[in-house]
Amino acid sequence: MKLIQPALFAVCCLFAHAPHAENTPDAQYIAELFFAAQKSATYFPDIIKINPTLDESILYEIQRRFVALQVQDGSSIGGFKGGFIPKAPVGGVLFAKGILHGSPTIERGKFQGLLVEAEIAFRLCQTVSTPIASVAELKSFTCGIYPAIELPDAAVADLDQLKQDFVHLRRLLIPTNMAASHLLLGEGAEPGTLDLDRLDVTVELDGIPIGFRDGATSKHDIWARALWVINDFVIANGYTVTPNHVIIPGSLTGLHPGNPGRYRVDYGELGTVEFTVR
Repeated sequence: MKLIQPALFAVCCLFAHAPHAENTPDAQYIAELFFAAQKSATYFPDIIKINPTLDESILYEIQRRFVALQVQDGSSIGGFKGGFIPKAPVGGVLFAKGILHGSPTIERGKFQGLLVEAEIAFRLCQTVSTPIASVAELKSFTCGIYPAIELPDAAVADLDQLKQDFVHLRRLLIPTNMAASHLLLGEGAEPGTLDLDRLDVTVELDGIPIGFRDGATSKHDIWARALWVINDFVIANGYTVTPNHVIIPGSLTGLHPGNPGRYRVDYGELGTVEFTVR
C-alpha cells in the first residue's frame, strides 16, 4: 500500500498556517512536495480535496514550478499535451526521456497507475514562440504526423472514485502535469492528404478490441485541438515549440487501464503501433 500521509500532512499544515491560505497557497512548496512524491514513487497529495477553492491560475503556477524542478533535475522538455479539448481543455508538458520508439515492453510495476491512450502526435518544421493564426497556418508549419500511444501514470489515490468526479479530477490533473510519463511514437508520415478526423482507430489487447474510434462519425477536430495546445497552453504559459518537440492533443478512444498483455493499435492509413505491458 502506497503511503501518502506525510505529503498530505505537509500540505494540510501549509494551508492551515499560511495567512489567508485559501487565497495564497505556496505554489513552490506544493511543487516541491509533488516532486518529492514523484521521486519516491508515492501518490501525489490531493490538494483539491484539501482546498477545493484553489484558483486555476494557481494550479497552473504549481504545474510550471513542478515542471521547472524536473528540468533542474536534468530532464528536458520533449513536447506538450492537451486533454478534454474543447469543452474543458487542460495542458501539460512531456519530457524527452519518456518518449519511446519501436515495440517496447512496458513494465507495469514502474507505474503507480498506468493508463493507455491512443493519440496522434504532431511535429512542427520550425520554432514557434507566438500564436499560430489558424489551422491552415498550423498545417503549413507541420512536418510530421505520428500514431502515438500515451502511457500516463495516474499517480493519485482513489483514481476510480475520482473518475466519477470530472471537475475534481480535471483540476487535480493541472498541477500534477496531467499525469505525464511516457509516449510511444510510431512511424511518422507527412501530413499530405490524410484526413485525420476521419481515421478509424482500433485498440486491441491480446487480439480483443478494447477501444474504437469511428472516423465516419467522429466529431474530433484534431487540428483545432493541436492548435489549442500550442496557442492556449504552450505560448500562454511562456513555453516555445521547437522541431524537436511533439504535440499530442488528446485521447481518441478514451482511457484504457494498462493491463498486462500485447497491445496493437491500428490507425488505418497512418499505420499501427504495437507494444507489450507486463
